[in-house]
Amino acid sequence: MDMDNRWRWLRAVVIFAVAVIVCWQRSAAMEVNVYEAHALAVMGHASLEDREILEEIASGRGTGIHYLQAEGDVAPAAGEEKVIGVSLSKDRGLLGVFAGGEQQQPLLLAWLNTLPLQEIRIVELEKDHNAILIRELLDERFGAYFLSSFYSLYNWQDGALQEIWRKVCVNEQQWNRRWLFKGEGWQGISEELEADFGSKDGRLVIRTICQQTHWSAPAAAAARTTIQSRTLTQTYRWEPEWQAMAMAEGTLSKAAYLKERQGNKYVNSLQLAAGELVAVLEDEGLQAWINPQEAAYWRVKTKSGQTGYILKDCLEIRSL
Repeated sequence: MDMDNRWRWLRAVVIFAVAVIVCWQRSAAMEVNVYEAHALAVMGHASLEDREILEEIASGRGTGIHYLQAEGDVAPAAGEEKVIGVSLSKDRGLLGVFAGGEQQQPLLLAWLNTLPLQEIRIVELEKDHNAILIRELLDERFGAYFLSSFYSLYNWQDGALQEIWRKVCVNEQQWNRRWLFKGEGWQGISEELEADFGSKDGRLVIRTICQQTHWSAPAAAAARTTIQSRTLTQTYRWEPEWQAMAMAEGTLSKAAYLKERQGNKYVNSLQLAAGELVAVLEDEGLQAWINPQEAAYWRVKTKSGQTGYILKDCLEIRSL
């Protein structure tokens, strides 16, 4: 075995080991975090081969490859761009943005590794400013127990695609109570989302209604009994100042740490001062709803552009 092959083999082993650990942590936490899921899916995938796959499809040479496509003005280049998405396996996909019309050789402006793709759309953030909406699928029914799909919204910023919104569409998750040392039987979470993409005062507004059910059953495939259920109605608005789809703004009532999610733990990342203003991006209260002993968080973005999690009792919320 030559050195290059040894290195590839070692990298594959390391990636697999990390995947197993993070997957176990997510299952133990009883919550699928869509940001972690995406990061794990694209880990170790940034090859020229992926780029070549997209370029072959865009130039018409990718015969027999099933792909998704949308067209719209999403980048500063003149004219409309072609957005192409392809699923490579059950675990990952690719998204590419190309310039060049029918008479020109397509030029790849940007590309992303994604989860497998179910949908691509162009949506208007504001006048003459569009974004790319995709729907991704996370299928972890082999070796884990969840199946999720979620929206991801990308804006062209600083010469690249930047994610500005992510939201679970459908989530089916279940775990054996013995895994958590809490007795016999199974429990799970079911989520279903309705999303309306509209406009107010010339800016994109996304209104969502999410039905969540926490259930139990004597076996994985047995009839379910509802433990509790709730309906969450939330609104997200494109805020150019924050370069994000935000629910609200918040002011820190006291000094607190901006945290990052690592498996089933929230780890201190950056200390923020009392009075600091942040954009509120998402309600991260699902885990606390399932288990009231757990802390509830907001996902936020700071003025410096960093995203992370803040304890809810540290933030005073005000409407946009």
